[in-house]
Amino acid sequence: IERKHPDYTSICLCLEDAIGDDMVKAAELCVHDTLKKIYEAVQEGKVSINEIPLIFVRVSEPKQIERVYKICGKRAFSMITGFNLPKFDKTNCDEYIDHFMKVQKQIDRTLYIIPIMESKNVMYKHRRFDHLLYLHDKLSVISPHVLNMRVGATDFCSLFGIRRNVNATVYDMRVIADCITDVINVFARNYVCSGPVWEFFNSKGEEGAWSEGLKRELFLDRLNGFLGKTCIHPSQLRFVAENNIVTYKDYQNAIAILGMADGLIGVKKGYGGDQMNEVKTHTSWAKKIMGLAEVYGVLAPEEEEK
Repeated sequence: IERKHPDYTSICLCLEDAIGDDMVKAAELCVHDTLKKIYEAVQEGKVSINEIPLIFVRVSEPKQIERVYKICGKRAFSMITGFNLPKFDKTNCDEYIDHFMKVQKQIDRTLYIIPIMESKNVMYKHRRFDHLLYLHDKLSVISPHVLNMRVGATDFCSLFGIRRNVNATVYDMRVIADCITDVINVFARNYVCSGPVWEFFNSKGEEGAWSEGLKRELFLDRLNGFLGKTCIHPSQLRFVAENNIVTYKDYQNAIAILGMADGLIGVKKGYGGDQMNEVKTHTSWAKKIMGLAEVYGVLAPEEEEK
């Protein structure tokens, strides 16, 4: 309401790991009070609905989806865009989908879900593909409601009693990298997949080892097919947002590749003359780049040189 962080375009109110086990009811009421205040501020003209970020609620169990709807009431609930579904796997996905669709049928706008794959059933290799393929089949039925697929590296690390430090990325932890690579393999063809949380930040916003580590992991996220990242502190937002911007070179190469689709040219030098553009192998990439450019914009050539 005070527009303290205008760059936040989406936020998540967490009813799971962020609160203590004995504080669930109090947290649910807090969600109601928060959303009610935002709703009233919009109605009173204190803030525009377009200035309100997309608001998601991370539930702790499937039944809580309906409980949040009942506690909030239609007015406060109108501020919610969707739900984050933690520990999403074969054991609970049917129940998650069932409770979500029961709420969806009661309102006249589209709600969304962000399933989070972070349970031991996804992590342990002997169970992984059974769960991932089951989830893919189940989600395909409601795919218009699936806004994003997320992976949770901190929960995966917990299973092995390990934790990355500020100088290492999640891709340096081979057992974790192996798992999130499989998630990309199964889901990235049909869904946006976002990278795991980066645990480090600076409360004053000053750059340092934490921001260098974040930038390295963001680079590897994008290289491996992940788009976006959950921020756990405002100081992280700038780096995640900047990583989403399409480089001028990629944009020019994408334009060139799509312009070669008439069948007259199969391969050509890329922008700057230092790489190959091949229409048959790079067209999917080019279409993705153009979509990202439309959403996030393109870096100016002079900024890219810096």
